[in-house]
Amino acid sequence: MEIALIAMSGLRAADPVLTEIGMSLPGAAGRIQAIASLPSLSLLTLAALTPERHEVTYHEVRDIAELDALPSCDVAALSTYTAQAKDAYQLADRYRQAGTPTVIGGLHATVLPQEAAQHFDAVVVGEGEPSWPLVLRDLESGSLKQIYKAEKEFDLAEAPVPRFGLLEPERYDRLTVQTQRGCPWRCDFCAASILLTPRYKVKPVERVVTEIRAIKEIWPEAFIEFADDNTFVNKRHSKRLMRAIAGEGVEWFTETDISVAEDPELLQLMKDAGCTEILIGFESPRSEGLD
Repeated sequence: MEIALIAMSGLRAADPVLTEIGMSLPGAAGRIQAIASLPSLSLLTLAALTPERHEVTYHEVRDIAELDALPSCDVAALSTYTAQAKDAYQLADRYRQAGTPTVIGGLHATVLPQEAAQHFDAVVVGEGEPSWPLVLRDLESGSLKQIYKAEKEFDLAEAPVPRFGLLEPERYDRLTVQTQRGCPWRCDFCAASILLTPRYKVKPVERVVTEIRAIKEIWPEAFIEFADDNTFVNKRHSKRLMRAIAGEGVEWFTETDISVAEDPELLQLMKDAGCTEILIGFESPRSEGLD
């Protein structure tokens, strides 16, 4: 079976409706460009979980209007941000018209599975790793279900090394590694609080190092973005991680909260481990909170 893994890549910095009423997103263009340059770590992880008897290809679609020919495949599996969901639906509709089964997963599909099911043959709710083998089994037997939801959460200790070899490294200015999943805080403005995973959990440090080394094999001078919601929220794990990657010779970027400033030891470890930049969000519905 030939499987096309398709990432709806890129984000819109403006929307015609918002622009018409005078709303813009100043300063967002640079960050949006950075996000657009990242490959889909979730799809590369699913590729690593796919048995060798299947052929897997990886594709990115930034503008569906410029897509003349659909990637050839027996099944199309898509991942998308909410901002690109309508484009993903259009692409799925084209595949279904051609008689090709379609599958979608991710945060948007998890929040609105019935909406997604109007355009896709199968919708994966929550973490994709536990459900993907079942999806493949049912595709092979011709018994694909409309909704898949894992009965148990995925153990990051069993996470495979994503198939970075499917990428063309020169297309990207950074590659991603996940060191943990979810966040223990419950900020109601944050997508992490919707919980793709039932609880916050960390990936064993040795597995993170293995993934970094896999990236270095195809991109010796790697620049890495840790694909976490809050990399330094667990200080004990963070310090073990920083000590482990200090000798790997990589530079990296990540996102975290302001509590990182309260730990001088951690800040020094971050510097020694190759930190070049961190993004910290200051968000509150009240001005007192921002103060």
